[in-house]
Amino acid sequence: MILKSLSWRIGLSFAAFVLIGSIALVFVIDRQVARENELRFAELARTNAAFLARAKLPPSPYLDESLEQVLGCRVDFVTTRSNSGNEHPVKPADGTVYRREGRESVSVRIDDTTALVLSREVAASWTALRQRTTLSILATFWLLSGVSGWLIGRGMVQPLKNLAAQLPRIESREPLALDVAQRKDEIGDVARAFVATRRALQEERDSRERAEKLAVLGRMTTALAHEIQNPVAAIAMHAQLWKRDAGDQRESSVAERIELESRRIDDLLSQWLFLARPEPPASSSLSIAALVEQCIEATRAGLDHARVAVTFTADDAARVRGDAKRLSQVFRNLIVNAIQAMPRGGQLDIAVRSLASDGIVAVTIADTGVGFSETALARFAEFFFTEREGGMGIGLSVASEIVRAHGGELRVHNLPSGGACVMIELPHEGIERGIDAPRNA
Repeated sequence: MILKSLSWRIGLSFAAFVLIGSIALVFVIDRQVARENELRFAELARTNAAFLARAKLPPSPYLDESLEQVLGCRVDFVTTRSNSGNEHPVKPADGTVYRREGRESVSVRIDDTTALVLSREVAASWTALRQRTTLSILATFWLLSGVSGWLIGRGMVQPLKNLAAQLPRIESREPLALDVAQRKDEIGDVARAFVATRRALQEERDSRERAEKLAVLGRMTTALAHEIQNPVAAIAMHAQLWKRDAGDQRESSVAERIELESRRIDDLLSQWLFLARPEPPASSSLSIAALVEQCIEATRAGLDHARVAVTFTADDAARVRGDAKRLSQVFRNLIVNAIQAMPRGGQLDIAVRSLASDGIVAVTIADTGVGFSETALARFAEFFFTEREGGMGIGLSVASEIVRAHGGELRVHNLPSGGACVMIELPHEGIERGIDAPRNA
């Protein structure tokens, strides 16, 4: 209805413009035609006066009638000088057309005492409308106006109509074919604002869905954690006691394996609890090199079992302030992910560097596995996204959130030689970037 109203408004406004323009055009043409007729009438009088002067024909009623038949207008001869020698005060004889009582007249001198006067009825107004030239000009004007109106309608109403047709799809996730967004005018601004609003609505909906998932997850996690943590702690404790009192190497290895798996369950519970109850990390001075080395040793059994060789280089000056438990969870998760990416064995290179000039501590973990897919590179920090069968899609997400909570950043990329690389950058101790609660709290 709005577009129809807009179309009508534009159409009526343009029609009014065409009507007013047509009237003005006819008025101008009529005035021009009248002016040309006056000039021709004056020229006719001067030509005949000159002829009579050369022929030296005396004025007479017969000459009047003859000229009237030839010229098609009334012809009079008047005396312009009285017996006293004064000029006649009634009619000018300078060849100027003048009007009196519905007639137009022109008077031209033949000699010093006589003037030729031609007169005719004033032509009716708008006589120009009956001329073919005027009709041709009007037809051309109307044609150009129609083409202009069509172009204006096509350039303004049609794009708005196309944009309005997309409004019901503002909540749809399907791609929009909105060509008008490429325009550099106000309609393009409206189209781009529509696209931006649609994107914001989709992001808000995604955020709301994610918050709902996390709320459900939180309730589930809280209930399960209390039921699982105590039995897991008891299993780990008995595994330690068994390993201490083991009678042979085989029993010690089994006990160690049970203890390792118990730790993995405990780490998993910690990840779920982090999602359910995120809290600001504790802050203490940490040696990242020592912390990463501890995580390597904690996962040594898994590395050996998967036939993954580890190369570890570290800068002892790399220190940060943070939560040792949570950062250990990050490094263990990344090492376990690397092991899973190399099921047939491979090489794992871990490096800790202190970039004092940049005020950061960088930890890189590179493997020789299959690397990340394009989708995984784009969505690696998204909760519940995984391409691994049986995965839950929270490992990298939790790791990224923990690093951000420490004021750092986690990035991933594929190596040119093959494999994946995860880089963690944390503020060097003494550099304040703000340790805050996770953004998804």
